[in-house]
Amino acid sequence: MKEEVLLSLIRHREYPPIKSSKISSNPQKGLFLYVSWFMILLCVIYSPLKAQNIVEILRFESAERSIYNQEPVQRLIQARLTVDGLTMVCDTAYRHLNRSELLAIGNIEIKTEDAIIWTDSLRYFTKNEQSLLRGRVIIEQENTRLFGTAVDYNFEEKIADFTQGIKLIDSTGVLTASKGSYFEDQDSALFIKNVQLLTEKEYAESDFMILARKSKKSYLSGNVLIDNLTEQQRIRADSIYADSTGFRQLIGNAVIRTIDSPVNDTLDNQTPEITPNIESDTTFVFAPYINIYDQDSTFIFQSDSLSQSWSTNFSTRSDSLKYVSEFEQFTLTGQPVAWYDNTELSAQTIIAKIDSSELSILYLLHDAFVTVREKESGRFNQLKADTVVTRFVDGSIHTMTLEPNVTILYFTQNEENQNDGAIELNTPLANIRFVEDDIDELSTAASQGFVFEEDSSLSLRRLEGFHWNPDSRTEKPFLSLEYRFTKVASQPPFSLPPRYQKYVNEKKSIDFDPR
Repeated sequence: MKEEVLLSLIRHREYPPIKSSKISSNPQKGLFLYVSWFMILLCVIYSPLKAQNIVEILRFESAERSIYNQEPVQRLIQARLTVDGLTMVCDTAYRHLNRSELLAIGNIEIKTEDAIIWTDSLRYFTKNEQSLLRGRVIIEQENTRLFGTAVDYNFEEKIADFTQGIKLIDSTGVLTASKGSYFEDQDSALFIKNVQLLTEKEYAESDFMILARKSKKSYLSGNVLIDNLTEQQRIRADSIYADSTGFRQLIGNAVIRTIDSPVNDTLDNQTPEITPNIESDTTFVFAPYINIYDQDSTFIFQSDSLSQSWSTNFSTRSDSLKYVSEFEQFTLTGQPVAWYDNTELSAQTIIAKIDSSELSILYLLHDAFVTVREKESGRFNQLKADTVVTRFVDGSIHTMTLEPNVTILYFTQNEENQNDGAIELNTPLANIRFVEDDIDELSTAASQGFVFEEDSSLSLRRLEGFHWNPDSRTEKPFLSLEYRFTKVASQPPFSLPPRYQKYVNEKKSIDFDPR
């Protein structure tokens, strides 16, 4: 039958009796002596109580005094004990007799006020409530489980430092890093080096991450990459801040790449293969800073810094950019310029509407100017108006409507495709139809203008506000958006300890995936 024993780290001390003496004839001197003796006695008694903590042994199969690492210890087999409010069970416990330290080995389970801890070994320092957990270490708080092999745990502050790898698993996904810290009271965590996050919808990686779970805020830093596995979109930045509202701030060298063709982005394939027509269906947006608002079915991103976008046939540059997924619409302001094929377009505001990854409508609002370079002659057809609306069919320019205050400079060619002069028109309204991106038909309202006979000097004619800056045209960014790290393992990094496995089996009725 197992014994119930109460052992204490407090050693009984015998204090020398206070010798009696006659009361001094000097009352002040006598009072001083009595007060002094009382304070000394109080300090002697209180000091060991303050410095030591109590280990209460509730149950054990056997106990013996022995020598462990050349020190006297009390060795307990199959022990159950409490220390500083913690309840612990283990295969073997060594209570050091000469110092405030407890060593537990084998199949350990520790229950605190808010968490349960499993480990293969525990070295517990009772003076400062600091402990070293080694082997297979698991910490559970509510529906969060952390795994590691070397954890320094402070039971007073409830802080766990994972020095040789950390894996956090909950109902939403898996988060791993080379090392990190978990703050139990705040339900927050810090992850350092080779940080990886995997959920059903996203994969993320970075060099550093702070996660505030209660407030649902996070901050990632250092070569941050986020892959939206359902929308085929990848995000990159030097650092990213995110919160529970769907807001994300991309800070430093921000890039958003969207692919509209099918790709094999799945949890089982961490390095997806892109279909051969990826380039024709890929859009890049990049800026120093980008803010993302992702709520319900609406996805919005906006940048108020120098912004650029690129796709195979269409690219832009502006001081600010905004995209709204509900309307599939880009809005550019701040000296915006757009390029399509051999055309450069500018205005105070440019709005581009997309349909199934193809450019559908392009609005140039206020001081619109369009420059079209003829492929054969190299001359510049020029169009200016307050507003220009261009419509596209299957990604190719189809019609263009200009109004009001329209001025058009159009260079003509004869049947032999030779230069044949130019026409300059002023009209309140003009409609142009294109065939294979070349002007096929021009119709205007009441207009006036000039007809110029062919002359080599016509090539130099320019309308006021002329723009042609091919060197400023946005080019495809050459940067890597591939994963830096290997596939995330969703399983624990080691075989499960027996007591933990028993705990999981008893908790099967709770909807929780231990992975």
